[in-house]
Amino acid sequence: MTARYLKGLGCLRCLVCLGCFVFVAPLLAQNAPDVSGEWEATYVTPLGPQELKIYLQQEGPRITGHTTSEFGEFQVRGSINGNDVKLSWTEVDGGKELLIAVTGKVDGDTITGTASLGERGSGAFKAERTGS
Repeated sequence: MTARYLKGLGCLRCLVCLGCFVFVAPLLAQNAPDVSGEWEATYVTPLGPQELKIYLQQEGPRITGHTTSEFGEFQVRGSINGNDVKLSWTEVDGGKELLIAVTGKVDGDTITGTASLGERGSGAFKAERTGS
């Protein structure tokens, strides 16, 4: 085999890889969930269920937003990797800050998982999208 032939094969491989990227990447991006929107959520605490609304915006893997509930409004930060989502915010309860950390999975317009309530334990978490 000549050097020219081998060089041509290398270029052909590059073109095939580039073509796969150009055509497959948009298809994969379409399948990635976007959690932007308004969500009605509930998580279980030792004192019973807590209901809240969560307003999320997603830019790539980064999630920002806020919650509203009877306890006030709190800033949300989070991330998403595939269908795995992580959200966290800090509430004030009895004058003390309480970190709420959610890990869950997105399935369409539903997020299910676990809410960790600092030293108070953890409970089931569920959110359903109510608006975009």
